[in-house]
Amino acid sequence: MLALSLLGACEPAPPKPPAPVPTLPLVQPLLEPWSFLQNGRPDIARVRLRKLVPGDEWTAQSAFLMGLTYHAEDRYGKALPWFEIACAADDVYPPASHFRGWALYWLGRPADARAAFEQHLLLTPDEGDSHFGIALIDIEAAQWNEAESRLLRAIELQHSDPDRVDGVAKSKARLAEVIEQRDHDLERAQALLAEALTLDTDLYEAGFRRARLLRQLGRMHEAQTQESESEAIRLRVAP
Repeated sequence: MLALSLLGACEPAPPKPPAPVPTLPLVQPLLEPWSFLQNGRPDIARVRLRKLVPGDEWTAQSAFLMGLTYHAEDRYGKALPWFEIACAADDVYPPASHFRGWALYWLGRPADARAAFEQHLLLTPDEGDSHFGIALIDIEAAQWNEAESRLLRAIELQHSDPDRVDGVAKSKARLAEVIEQRDHDLERAQALLAEALTLDTDLYEAGFRRARLLRQLGRMHEAQTQESESEAIRLRVAP
């Protein structure tokens, strides 16, 4: 699972992985609420932000961070207006478009989500997770070739960054879905899932899918082992 990172020179299934933030600096006054958000206290972060921002003088960064406090709680309907304020602000902050895309996606507005991810890619062309977001929309529309292209691009952009290993893993897991549905190549699909699990062992959904494919391939012992491992991970990650 990718940690949110703002400090420095920024078949869908629960738990929903947080989208990564391109590494961009926050202005100094926002570092305190950001630290509360990092430590799992979005409620305190909101209080700090309200105290920091006089009236309605929200900047792109402060509005984005307010939206992120709701996003961290999966309250996408609350997060979206703040991301939209951030996107409309004069001081452009690219992560706002990225997270606006995720909020729209989880609110069931795929066309708007695609437009937001595309806008983010105009600002930050090398953000693999925006390609991944568009790939999910393509998968849901059974646009398999388009989804494959986006996932391969997401993998290409993230594979050399040790902090984005889980981004590569979830892209490979989704690529397995494309290969299974489009090509009916169960062997290649399970191999991609195995690669994803090697990169990120917490992807228990991918583990259950691999177990299913192994059963279809007649590899029962491997399937049982994979299923047991995935259930143990599920109990640890999402009890």
